[in-house]
Amino acid sequence: MNISDYIKEFGDKTFNERAFNEVDSLIFAELSYLYFEKLIELVPPEKTLSDLSVHMKELVEHTVLPRSNTKLLSNAATSARFKNVKVGWVNQSFDEEKTIQFAGVTFMLEDGTAVVAFRGTDASIVGWKEDFNMAFLSEIPAQGLAVEYLNKVAAEVTADLIVCGHSKGGNLAVYASVFCDKAVRSRIKAIYNHDGPGFNENIFSKAEYVEIKDRIFKLVPHDSLIGMLLEHTDDYKVVPCNSASIGQHNPFSWKVKDDNGFMEKPKTTITSKLADKTMYTFINDMTVDQRKAFVNGLFTVIEGCGVTFLYELRTEPLRRLNGMMKAYFALTGEEKKLMALGGMRFVKTWFKSIVSWNDEEQDS
Repeated sequence: MNISDYIKEFGDKTFNERAFNEVDSLIFAELSYLYFEKLIELVPPEKTLSDLSVHMKELVEHTVLPRSNTKLLSNAATSARFKNVKVGWVNQSFDEEKTIQFAGVTFMLEDGTAVVAFRGTDASIVGWKEDFNMAFLSEIPAQGLAVEYLNKVAAEVTADLIVCGHSKGGNLAVYASVFCDKAVRSRIKAIYNHDGPGFNENIFSKAEYVEIKDRIFKLVPHDSLIGMLLEHTDDYKVVPCNSASIGQHNPFSWKVKDDNGFMEKPKTTITSKLADKTMYTFINDMTVDQRKAFVNGLFTVIEGCGVTFLYELRTEPLRRLNGMMKAYFALTGEEKKLMALGGMRFVKTWFKSIVSWNDEEQDS
């Protein structure tokens, strides 16, 4: 059973009849990927999911998972649990020049709770580049915008707050909850981080984080890759999935247990642990300037293929590849050297991680 099946199976109970749970939080995190800004940008929650579902094509078009999102919204819009949820204060920012991809959506439940959901990385090249910029920036633009958004929504409502997100949205949910105004932080009931990457700097010893850490719930798939990136804690729930490797980042592959939560595994896989160790070492072996130069060089090459969205890579592949090759050869000698060294360093770090992992297993 996945999140769409959960709505069909257990959607007969409203939030007044059955309390909000971790599965609901992933559903709202996934719904934040829909392009609500096309219909209701920066207005108080008035339209319900049922009202908005008539604009299905506009909402799901260009999302990473249009078919799955169509089913999810269809099920939600006809269920007692979700159909009367109101949507509002949709705020999005997209800027290629400044490398910003951000969106926040607020869902008002019938019991008065405000669920603030942050959109994860969309299908845009800009969104992915902003993610990679986490490797060398102490705060990416989307994180700062998330703090502002949470403070603004909290000023508009008197209700309790629940904050959630998937992928980069999970990172934003934690970041905004930690660095929002103290009065706002005290009103947050729970923060759900679904396979969101960690942080460039260790924020976990900060007083603001310590104050709220018991209300942060991180969930990752059992073969998690994205959720293991950068600095993170080891306090998370491991969810079994129907997919493998990076496919487990897809929320629709996560296995739901019952009307109150996901299934659970005792720990992540060896592949996930190796990826975690490899990326941690790879990033920390480079200076901040080297990380920045590597990411900029990488995306100069990617942007050479002339696409705005990842799904465009499927069209005219030879022309796209030719564009990337031209962009690579246009790099300076120093930039090419750094790209090559970065690639070699990653492979070397991966093999070292495997060797050290085998040694640890034999000693245990």
